[in-house]
Amino acid sequence: MSNLTKHKLDDFLPAEDCALIGIVSSAPAYYLCWHLNKYLKLNLYRCKDISFEIIQKTKKFNGPDLFQQEAEVVSESKVFSEHHGFKYHDESLYSEYFLIANKGTKANLEPALKKVNYFFEIVGVQSQHAEQLVFSISSLEPVSMAYLIGEESIINKLKLII
Repeated sequence: MSNLTKHKLDDFLPAEDCALIGIVSSAPAYYLCWHLNKYLKLNLYRCKDISFEIIQKTKKFNGPDLFQQEAEVVSESKVFSEHHGFKYHDESLYSEYFLIANKGTKANLEPALKKVNYFFEIVGVQSQHAEQLVFSISSLEPVSMAYLIGEESIINKLKLII
């Protein structure tokens, strides 16, 4: 009997590339989408509001001295928050685009990134194209700033894929 290794087609396919861009903009979501559609030649459309279960951590002090670390107690509460979402699937480039508002009805998606108003996720884009997209998005009128967000900067470890 020969020692053959069995492979599946999935073993040879590259992992799906994904980029997450943080956008700082005071513009409403529909206005930002209009600019993204016009200048990036996309067709983002409004989808049903997305509900996320977010765990909020609060700190309480029970001791007489507020500076003692032993007196600190962390409590967690689950909150369901609705967020505006837009999406577009580009069949010709095999890519998907998602724009999700960070601020929802009850909480932010990622509390550590409070200044980010929108998360723009592109599934199926390579890293060199992601940097070009960030530059293009930064030059749009309603955008104050745009930058790539790495996994290490997301504390909540949210799966932002719709």
